[in-house]
Amino acid sequence: MLELKPEAEAWMPLSGDAERHALDHPWPSPEQGCARFVVGEDFFRLEHDVRLELYRDLAERMLAVFRELTPPGGWLFALDPQHPCYRLYPHMRFEAGATLEEMTGLYTREHMERVERGIHPPSFEPRWAMDVHPAGDPEHLFAPPDFHFVFAARYRVGNFDGLEAPGKGPIETETYELLGHRLIAAVDKNPPALFQRARRLGPDD
Repeated sequence: MLELKPEAEAWMPLSGDAERHALDHPWPSPEQGCARFVVGEDFFRLEHDVRLELYRDLAERMLAVFRELTPPGGWLFALDPQHPCYRLYPHMRFEAGATLEEMTGLYTREHMERVERGIHPPSFEPRWAMDVHPAGDPEHLFAPPDFHFVFAARYRVGNFDGLEAPGKGPIETETYELLGHRLIAAVDKNPPALFQRARRLGPDD
């Protein structure tokens, strides 16, 4: 019998009514707790692998939070309006032994430099079917079946409110939104290094 890898068992694809209902589910109101972490230009100027290390730290710490807030055997929706959606079973140890590339879903600088020299390193399988960071997409979100909390990650690029300076390219930002008092409290106990570099906004900002 074929034995599934832990990462395969941790992610169950959604489709049809299950996906549509999940994407349409109402979110908690900001009055139930809201915090946003805005990551701006300084992050995108960091050396490539430094950014990947921050993404790995984010993935590890948010996985710990998801495990804290999810009962044993429980699951979370992992939703992306533009890409495949999943159920994530966070208590499955799908991250064990993961490389930096496998944990972030992104090539390291060494990998890219070897390709430029005509050397093609082995491909890798990401451990996260849907990343905790936005991965260049407008929105990813994680939520339990009753949506009593939501973790949303968003990417945006453009000229925001006339902020783009002459001679500079468009501004990139990532925003991480936490809805629900339990989620915010769990993250604040051991915040990801990326959030410590970010600008924190409250529900009224």
